[in-house]
Amino acid sequence: MEIDMVEAQPIAEEVFQTFDSIQVEGQSIIEIDNEQALGIQVLESALVFLYVYAYGSSISGWNHCRLVISIDATFLKSKFRGVLMISVSKDVNNQIFPLAFGIAESENNNSYEWYFSELRNAIWSRENLIFLSDRHQAIAYAIAKVYPESHHGICIYHLEHNLKRRKVKSKVIKLFQSAARVYRRKEFDLYMSDIAKVDKKTYDYLMEEPPERWARSCSPQRRYDMLITNIVESMNSVLLEARELPILRMMDFIQVKLQRWFYERRNEA
Repeated sequence: MEIDMVEAQPIAEEVFQTFDSIQVEGQSIIEIDNEQALGIQVLESALVFLYVYAYGSSISGWNHCRLVISIDATFLKSKFRGVLMISVSKDVNNQIFPLAFGIAESENNNSYEWYFSELRNAIWSRENLIFLSDRHQAIAYAIAKVYPESHHGICIYHLEHNLKRRKVKSKVIKLFQSAARVYRRKEFDLYMSDIAKVDKKTYDYLMEEPPERWARSCSPQRRYDMLITNIVESMNSVLLEARELPILRMMDFIQVKLQRWFYERRNEA
């Protein structure tokens, strides 16, 4: 991979002032202290900056997490703007387990494809892996391209929000919640049948999205209790003030926060 310095892109200059000693020889993943993974890319033609990083504790601990990764992005509020992409899972103690972070100019096909490529290089893939996100088309595109063997589920909270925007009756929304959460396909069919009797339009709308993507009983892989992306929203809340910082200071904040979490969990284990 070639890295071109672009004067019109302050973000890139800021990052490379810190990482100017890193030697990149045709690879986008760099190992730091044998474990920490970095991915850096600057595209001169589009003036796009992409940066992905995962900490060593996250990489090594991923093998002991549930096989569900929640993905989302949130806006940065500093001078350079852009978005912060976040991947989290849950460990065996049902605690939020941060995996990787990415910084890009916006949520689009190219930035997400790059992000998932670097994520795969850092933590690889595992059998029966599920990704969970909202219905953002760029996320769906990137998962299908980079992780074709994995299943992509969608957050039922976002589906519920869409139903409320469509002025769907509360009775139907409750039936949808039950249909999405039950464990047995027979029960799912009964709830969906009730929805069809009460509101055929809403039934047709829900079935436009394959139930395999949102209903627990229809999922080809085990989703545990992870039906919504609330763990990503929790990470967003933790990083609320940090998102107003310059990029390098925000990265330092995230590193310190994760180090404290992992240290405390190790002592409690």
